[in-house]
Amino acid sequence: MLWTLSLLVAFLPPGSQTSSNSEKTMTVVTKPTGSSVAVTCSIPQQSGYIHWYRFQEGKAPQRLLYYIVSSSSSIVDSGFDAGKYQASKSTQGSYNVFLRNLGRDDSGVYYCAVWTGTVIPTCLILH
Repeated sequence: MLWTLSLLVAFLPPGSQTSSNSEKTMTVVTKPTGSSVAVTCSIPQQSGYIHWYRFQEGKAPQRLLYYIVSSSSSIVDSGFDAGKYQASKSTQGSYNVFLRNLGRDDSGVYYCAVWTGTVIPTCLILH
């Protein structure tokens, strides 16, 4: 049986992070299991680190990895497969995260963020 999954790519400003897109847009991506996807986000300011997060229903938000701009390297967080996730710089101010061998457990809301050091409380409820 061929399963498909949907990735909801969100550019939202949670907690003490700045949004990667001031319009707070979302893009829905549907891919078959076993395939790969590249998700791009734009960061309006210069930052040293780009963080990629995933939200899944019924679970706490998870940081998957972060990209170090100065060394052009990505560090996958503990508990995640380094062969599945990779980040890179696309163009000036644009960054990609690649997800390989997609499975049903990859469905969720993905977003990128940079830390600003400013605390901005935000509540987001998705139905």
